[in-house]
Amino acid sequence: MNIDIFGSKFSARLTEFRSFPYSVKNFVSGTSFLSLFSKPYPKSMKEINTSDIVEISTAHRDLNKANLAKLEESNSEVLMIDLLSELNDIVEYEGSYFNRRSFELIDDNISYHEVRKIDQFRALIDRMDDILVLAHQYKQVILIDVLPQNEYDSFILGIYDLLYNNIDNKLVISSGNEAVKDILDAPLEIYDAVNQQLRKINSDNYENQLLFDEKLEGNVLSVFMNYIEERYYIYELYKDGRPFKKSHRTDSRYCQFHLDEAGKYRIRVTAEVDGIKPRFSDTYIYKNVNDESDENYQYVEMPKKENLWMLRLVLQNSDFKGIIGNPFKYPDGFNGLEIYLKDEIQEDYLKKESLLENALNIIYQMEPKEKQEFIKTHQEELEHASPFVKSYLGL
Repeated sequence: MNIDIFGSKFSARLTEFRSFPYSVKNFVSGTSFLSLFSKPYPKSMKEINTSDIVEISTAHRDLNKANLAKLEESNSEVLMIDLLSELNDIVEYEGSYFNRRSFELIDDNISYHEVRKIDQFRALIDRMDDILVLAHQYKQVILIDVLPQNEYDSFILGIYDLLYNNIDNKLVISSGNEAVKDILDAPLEIYDAVNQQLRKINSDNYENQLLFDEKLEGNVLSVFMNYIEERYYIYELYKDGRPFKKSHRTDSRYCQFHLDEAGKYRIRVTAEVDGIKPRFSDTYIYKNVNDESDENYQYVEMPKKENLWMLRLVLQNSDFKGIIGNPFKYPDGFNGLEIYLKDEIQEDYLKKESLLENALNIIYQMEPKEKQEFIKTHQEELEHASPFVKSYLGL
């Protein structure tokens, strides 16, 4: 099967292995989505001042914007995306975006503007419609969840979340590189693990498999089904080897369980399709965090979307200086407070795992009228809350 790749040296390394299961038709590397959709600054190869053939090729395509047409005209069924090339230094000239290195390799005296990462992120939001048009011309879009493991993790994760939340025909593969300091010099096992997942997606029995991406983040254990067509699933949480919680029948490709007690957990997925056996996730050990009070904290950690109502409630009843989260996702702040990266705050803070207990304690002490006013004001966010919370609030 043919594949187009919008990626970096990481995905280029994947294709060097014999186990890579696709035939690469178009490979766009070393460029940002902003550059891809910009107007050209025409230059010939002989005007690019370097003898490095890779630099010549990358700069020539970047300046002349030759990559987009190749992708738009492609008949490949699959597009694979890794976002590490977004880390390149980007400049803006007359409304178009380029790699700074591309302009450094030509003799023209160009008055361009350096682009900060937060401004690059905001500009990408404005280009999301163009990205979606490109993505939807493919049968599958494979998002590789890979982070550089440095100060730009939040930036890359912010872009990844934009794509994840907007691309419907996506499949997701986590690189599992959390312990790797330099992802572009990762152990062979990292590349092999990703390629093995790609092989399963591209296999002849893809339709009869239960493939999913799984994660334990904080106290949330989740699975995302790597199958695009409609299917119905039942998700069941096992604790210490026994059934513990169970979802309703659903066609959602994503399911998460909040873990409140220490133990060994895994998720069993059953698809309502004849001939496909249920499949378990890996087993994860969860250690419950200690109870925390918010009274001595100046900062609070941003939770996931379904728990934003908790944050609103805690902020409504306490005074905080700021929120620890992803400033690329909330460039204008949240609830009137500035968003900080974790490494910007040197003191202890109220962790997101403790928000539920704090929120429930506040609700318990609320007058009925005050409680109903809160529910009415934050009805939209409460729609994303867990069934337990909805039941507790009488929704």
